[in-house]
Amino acid sequence: MKKNYFLTALLVAGLLLPVFLQAQISTFDDLKLDSTNAYWNGSDTSGGFQSGSVYFYNNYNQSWGSWSGFAYSNVKNDTTAGYTNQYSAITAGGVNGSDNYGVAYAGAPVSVKLDSTLAGNVLKGVFVTNSTYAALSMENGDAYAKKFGGADGTDPDWFLLTIKGYEKGAYTDSVNFYLADFRSDNPADDYILKSWAWVDLQGLGAVDSLAFELHSSDVGSYGMNTPAYFCLDNLNDITNGVPTLPVGTNSYNVKLYPNPAANTLYVNGVKDARINIYDISGRKVYETNAATETVRVNVSAYPKGIYLIRIQKGQAVVTKKLIKK
Repeated sequence: MKKNYFLTALLVAGLLLPVFLQAQISTFDDLKLDSTNAYWNGSDTSGGFQSGSVYFYNNYNQSWGSWSGFAYSNVKNDTTAGYTNQYSAITAGGVNGSDNYGVAYAGAPVSVKLDSTLAGNVLKGVFVTNSTYAALSMENGDAYAKKFGGADGTDPDWFLLTIKGYEKGAYTDSVNFYLADFRSDNPADDYILKSWAWVDLQGLGAVDSLAFELHSSDVGSYGMNTPAYFCLDNLNDITNGVPTLPVGTNSYNVKLYPNPAANTLYVNGVKDARINIYDISGRKVYETNAATETVRVNVSAYPKGIYLIRIQKGQAVVTKKLIKK
């Protein structure tokens, strides 16, 4: 009984709270790599690994020496193009300069499972970025994939990450995030993500597992041509001052209200940003350059459903989901 009282006292004092929260965050820094510029790809055939309170599935094919699902890495090569550099993030490191981060090969949907300490909760979010392999392929093209934008830069190419939530096998909701987007009429808005970006997962609701899918505008006879890789870090962390994407040395936070919206939507925190709204089919239904901190959008005529709001300030991009009721 004395031990229980002591534990309660520690929790009330907040002494165990940082440790408990850290256990729920997947930083990948709790995983050991034997050297620098090293990676784990499942060649031990264990079927996956756990970081924080999340289990990441991996499928390793011994016959081919290939893998799918999730790996983890501390490789810092952001310059070498091609398949031989499939374990590197284009950021050359993890969030906030950390060493380790996760790498996903998602030629087909890949998944993670939350352990009992986290299952059934609402996840805060995750940081994502492009792998070096995918980023340089989209930037320059390669033997299999096209240069995004095409020869004259006007092709409306895109590379999309979709994150789906599940609770006890039932689908909850999904979040879409563009790792590259060349669909804007203004070439200055085109981008290939080369820094860590925050993706808010709270809209998924309470979940016990996630599935990750990649889709691209560059598709051939055998499926997607864009290398099906992305990197992630600090799953279930909060931004804590880290910008969604860097804008010089500053950051900005964007808020939508009300959401769901019936007639009027307010977008706050967008001064000097470009705002585009897309319907679920990808058709642009609204665009403006914000001259004030808050923009008022009349959505009364929009059909009911889900819309994506893309806010860009320089190279910084925030994507939000709007529900029109």
